[in-house]
Amino acid sequence: MAATLHPTGHAGGKPASLWRVAELTHSSILIAADAAQIMDIIADVETYPEWIPGLDAAVAHGVDSAGRPVEATFTGNLGMIKDSYSVGYSWADVEVSWHLTKGDMLNDLQGRYTCTDLGDGTTEVEYALNVDLAIPIGEYDSSQPLNIGQNRWYGRLGLPIIWQLGPWVPGRRTTLEFLPAVWLFGDNDDYVGQTLETDPLFQLDAHLTRDLTERFWGSLDGIWYYGGKASINGVSGEKLNNVGLGLTLGYQINDNLNLTVSYKSTINDDAPDDLRMDNFMISFVYGWHKLLEGSQRLKNE
Repeated sequence: MAATLHPTGHAGGKPASLWRVAELTHSSILIAADAAQIMDIIADVETYPEWIPGLDAAVAHGVDSAGRPVEATFTGNLGMIKDSYSVGYSWADVEVSWHLTKGDMLNDLQGRYTCTDLGDGTTEVEYALNVDLAIPIGEYDSSQPLNIGQNRWYGRLGLPIIWQLGPWVPGRRTTLEFLPAVWLFGDNDDYVGQTLETDPLFQLDAHLTRDLTERFWGSLDGIWYYGGKASINGVSGEKLNNVGLGLTLGYQINDNLNLTVSYKSTINDDAPDDLRMDNFMISFVYGWHKLLEGSQRLKNE
């Protein structure tokens, strides 16, 4: 099972942008406050449970020379699953990034806030997040080679990279997005009475995304898989080396609900043992953005 968090929101009556391409979430909002105030709210992690629904506890561990947390532990609900996880922070004047240092259920968590002062009393806050959750659930029958359940742990480590192309104007924005990642797999020691091992699988997602209107966007998608060779009791199979192309269309229905429709297909699948994939997906994404609540706090101060 994989789970991805999807924040979205708006401030000052202006709609936010939200990209949901592959497992990368990227959004931007405008807040009527200067960058320093917003960075102070982001750094005040122990107050997060006061204004983030589903977050039960937040504890900072150590601070840097500016009094900002070096690491923090959070406990709360990820959809229907409750988890406790810790993240480490890297701070700059108007930017902060974080990465997972420990998690009970989470395998990967990376994110970044970047604040840009627009010089008119407002600040644009850009947000990128990559989250993966993988646990061995689902029905599993050790006598069958194919199962819904995996009977093993697996997870992904990735680094979202986003380049803005041209002006950052609602309805006219263009971005080039990359997500290099590696999938890591545990062993299945009860695979039809044998042991199944899988080498790391390297993945590269690329997306050229364009706003068609302020709420409607589209992207051209590419994906490359390499590795992931499986072995059963030491007898190795073939590694993957596959390329796919696709198209995604998305529509922001309201401030918290996003609809995406996508199609993806492999293109180098002529050989009999090549991976062949045709994937059509429709998804509704509901999300919240923690800085929305923070902006309300600023207005009341």
